[in-house]
Amino acid sequence: MKILTININSIRAHAESFIDILRGHEFDTILVQELKVENAGFPHNLFDEYGYNVKVFGQKSWNGVATFSRDSIEDVTIGMPNYSDPNARFIECVVDGRIRVINVYMPNGDTIDSPKFPYKLEWMRAFSDYIAQYINSPEPVIIGGDYNVALTDADVWKPANYTNIAIAAPAARAIMQSWLDMGWTDVWRKMHPDTIDYTWYGYRGRDTIGNKQGLRLDYFLANPAAMQLVKSCEIDMNPRLAQKPTDHCGLVLTLA
Repeated sequence: MKILTININSIRAHAESFIDILRGHEFDTILVQELKVENAGFPHNLFDEYGYNVKVFGQKSWNGVATFSRDSIEDVTIGMPNYSDPNARFIECVVDGRIRVINVYMPNGDTIDSPKFPYKLEWMRAFSDYIAQYINSPEPVIIGGDYNVALTDADVWKPANYTNIAIAAPAARAIMQSWLDMGWTDVWRKMHPDTIDYTWYGYRGRDTIGNKQGLRLDYFLANPAAMQLVKSCEIDMNPRLAQKPTDHCGLVLTLA
């Protein structure tokens, strides 16, 4: 089974790039974030012919997540059950009758002195409480998406530029580290312990990709049962290099 997570930065603006992903039939499950469209406006008609079941939690102009699967999608939960959130950031489901997949678009938080930053931390703490139930589960559980956290300085191209930015804030990093301490595995880092690579490259600046001026913001976390199935986890540059690209690379998880 291959699972892709990709922040599409508007499913309508980058529909052609996303269709290229679907057309390749490479991925069994695709987790999409930052749809920027409400449920009623989601362009199902553009994607129906590619044979995916789809669950959407949309929001006009902002946020939004969708899970695509060529297999069954069951036991669907829209929105984090233990946190009342006006924003569309969470879908949980079971795909292929055997893998529980949580698709998340975590808050950015802006800067550490922004009023958005406490919301980011509050959301992450609620998420900590929620995922604790799955760490010792015999059911394989995968959490994929845009976490909006660069976990360490190795995940930031120039740490000095991000000292006041929420994605690299010590408080946000500490909460995410607590998930690893709980027993979740950062799968890409586990597979690539000494590699410096990124999943986000901004549109501004001269040759940010060629100069490796990026951030690692997209992750797969796996509980121990899921880690037993992991074969590989790789960054896919193709979505970022498309003719009309999103600002994120894809992240691809391959399971036995």
